[in-house]
Order: sequence, then C-alpha cells, then structure tokens
Amino acid sequence: MAEEANILVVDDERGIREGCRRILISEGYTVDVAENGEEGLKLVKSKPFDLILVDLMMPVMGGLEMMGEVKQLNPEIIMIVITGFATIETAVDAMKHGAYDYIPKPFAPDQVIAVVNRGLEKRRLSLQAQRLMEERDQKLLEVAREESKIHTIINSMADGILVTNKENQLVLWNPAALKMLNLNEKLEAGKNIGEVIKEKNLVDLMNKTLLPDSSRYTALSEEIELTKPEPKTLMVNVSAIRDTDGQELGVVSTLRDITSLKELDQVKSQFVSMVTHELRAPLSAVEGYLSAYLSGAAGNDPQMNRQMLERAKTRTHSLLDLVNDLLQFSRLECKRVERKKELLDLTGIILSTVELLKNQGEANEIKFKIDLPERLPLVEADRAEMEQLFTNLISNAIKYNVAKGKVTISAAPSNHYLNIKIADTGIGIDKEHLSSIFEEFYRVCGPDTRYITGTGLGLSIVKKIVESHFGHIEVDSKVGKGTTFKVKLPIKKEQ
Repeated sequence: MAEEANILVVDDERGIREGCRRILISEGYTVDVAENGEEGLKLVKSKPFDLILVDLMMPVMGGLEMMGEVKQLNPEIIMIVITGFATIETAVDAMKHGAYDYIPKPFAPDQVIAVVNRGLEKRRLSLQAQRLMEERDQKLLEVAREESKIHTIINSMADGILVTNKENQLVLWNPAALKMLNLNEKLEAGKNIGEVIKEKNLVDLMNKTLLPDSSRYTALSEEIELTKPEPKTLMVNVSAIRDTDGQELGVVSTLRDITSLKELDQVKSQFVSMVTHELRAPLSAVEGYLSAYLSGAAGNDPQMNRQMLERAKTRTHSLLDLVNDLLQFSRLECKRVERKKELLDLTGIILSTVELLKNQGEANEIKFKIDLPERLPLVEADRAEMEQLFTNLISNAIKYNVAKGKVTISAAPSNHYLNIKIADTGIGIDKEHLSSIFEEFYRVCGPDTRYITGTGLGLSIVKKIVESHFGHIEVDSKVGKGTTFKVKLPIKKEQ
C-alpha cells in the first residue's frame, strides 16, 4: 500500500478529473479535485497537499499561472502537468514554473501511477533531506552553545586553565592563566606549549603527565616558582585527558596563585618564632630566681631572697604584659572585632591616662605639660581602644625619656581632623629605625634601651587602633632630642 499523501487534481475536463481520482484513490491516496486554476488555488490555501496534477489549458486561471502562485505559497509541493499539447516548448515552460514532470493526454492508469509515485518519492526525499539539514543545524547550534558555555565557565574561573592535546599543542586557555604566567602576546590554538610558556618546570610537568610511568596517577601536583617580572608561587595540578579506552587525548592544567598564602605562612612562622623568643627569656629568668630561692643557693639572707622574688615578680609582670598585648593584637587582627563607638571628647581620656601613669615617671622626675583647648571636637571612637592608644603612647614617652625630661600632650582641630601630639624629650629614634617601629615585636636595640622592658607590640597596636578609626599616625624623632607621635582622627562633630 502506498504511503499516505494528499493529492489535488485540477482539470476542466470532468472525465480526466474523475479518472485520475479513481486511479489514485485505488492506490490509497487522498484526492481532491478542482475544475479550474482559481478553484484549485483556493484549495491549496485551505489545506496542505503533497502533489498537484494540473492541466495547462483551463478557462479560468490556466495551469502555468496557478503553478506560479502555488510555488510562492509552498515551493515544496510537487506539481505534475497533464496536457494534450505535449511539446518541447510546453515542457520547458512548465519546468520554469516549477513542474516536476508532465503527462501527455491521453494516458494510461499505470503511466499516472508511475509519475505520481516518482513525484511523491522526490518529495519524501526532499523533506527528509530538509529534516536532516534542520537536525544538523540544530546539533551544530547545540554544540556551539555547549562550547560557548564551556568558554564562559572557564573564562570566569579565578584559577588558570590550560588545555593541550597529546601533540603538546595549545587547545584552550583562560584570562587567569595568561595573567598568572605573564603572557602578553596573542595566543593561537595549535601553537606548541613550549613556544608559548617559557617556564621549563611547568612544561616538564605537563609533559610528564603523558609518560607511561605516570599513567597510574590521576593527577600530578607541584609548586612552581616564577621569578619574572616579580616572584610568584603557583600550585599547578595537571591531569591527563583519556578516552573510554584509556588512550591519552591531552592534558588539562589548573594553576592557582598561592603567593599570598606562602607569604602568610612565612609571617606566621616568624610570628611564632618571635613570640617564643619573647616568652623564653622572662620564663627562664623566673625559673632561675625560683630555683635559686628553693634550693637555698642564695643563702639565708632575707634581703637577698626578697630581691630575687621581686625580680621574679617583675619578670612575671612583663610576661602578663606580653600576653595582654598579644590578646589585644589578636583581637584587632580579627575581622569580627566588635567596637562600641560613641561620640567622645578625648580630653577626659587623655587627662585620666596621664594621672594614671604619672607615678611611672616620678623616679626620673618627668614633668608633664597638657596643652588642650577648653573644648575638643567630638570623635566617633571606641572608648576602651582610645584608652589603650593613649596608654601605650604616653607610657612610651615616659619609658624612653631622660632624667628630668618632659612629656607634652597637645591637641587641635585641622582640616576635618583632630590632631593630637605626644612629644617627649627622650633618647629619640635613629632614622633607620623609624620605618619599622610599627612592626610587630620590633624594638630599637642600643645602649640606652638595654634595660627598658617592653613587648614590641605597643606601637603596632596603636597603629591598628588608629587605622580602624579611619585615622593616621606619624612619627618625628631625632636622636638625643626626643620623639613626637602625631595622631589624626576624623572629627565627627564640633562642640
């Protein structure tokens, strides 16, 4: 049985129309008829047809005119001409108007069936080819979309990505990889990776992945040190790309810049080393004093024993100061630090801090001069941190002063900031040390500071407090003349 098809027969002769209809219905086709081109065109517009048998010579809209209209409506419809004037000229004219074939009158049923079947087969093949092309275009579009997605994902990754084939040719990369490897030239797919990347260690690692000895490993990882244009450390993970049969297709390399992590690790190691050093000296001294006291090595002299215990107590006090400074430093380093800020007049905090620390300078007859206006502008700050800030600065001004020296504290507003100065007439700081005094555990060593105790964290804590309140701190100093610390805090409100 023939495939289902809708056929239209257009002829002004009733006998031809009905004869074709009976022949084609007997083959299993659905057939409609029309007696002229105008009627046939209306049917074409109202329902789909696969094939049309059309007479050339009709009184109302001839076959050629109808064929031209049908071709514009649906060029895929197969049109076969039936005519009693079969000549070369009519055949050529019909082909120009989109006819597939023609049947001369009179014709036998087998002749009609053969031509119609050929036409429908052509239509079937044409529609199948069109469908295959559409499927191909759709699959190409899907591939393009997938490639676009892959490129979008890779380009948005913070880690560097490099993909090479088994011939070591560059296939895929992202901007992060270009930045990490300092590749400024325009890359092209297909270039040998050794020509693109000058870091031999990285190229060797990628090549190693495809060696037979490495086939049992899922990935290889290695730290790569770059020296140009600046030192940099990359953690490189390299994996072979294999098909289902285990054959190597290429290599994918993931690069992560761990320079900051390495620096942080080094800082942590230095920090632990410094803390250990700072704790060991006073602990050893306390242990020595207590051992001497308990063993009776110092004899039975009460005054000598008391001196040892007082020295042990002093050392213990230094340890407590160090622990407190470490806790304060750790709290300021924590990103979740809670500050209870309020509008403060710093006059009261400065005066109370001076009163609290005055007795530390009595032995050296240190004099204090307070030069504050009647009303200071208000700053928005945490009270406890402001007390810590002025305690550290004024305590330093006392400790590093000379006998009968002076500490001057002044404050005045200027350009949206409250400028506070703590000046001393002490031993001063050499110029080579000024840039380092705000670093953790940094202490100026010299004959004048040999017997001055401290943790080396005070000024680093001061700097963090000032910066956390959006302020600035500066220092001026001359050896033998004294030191002046200048603190600038934003003014929140005038009084």
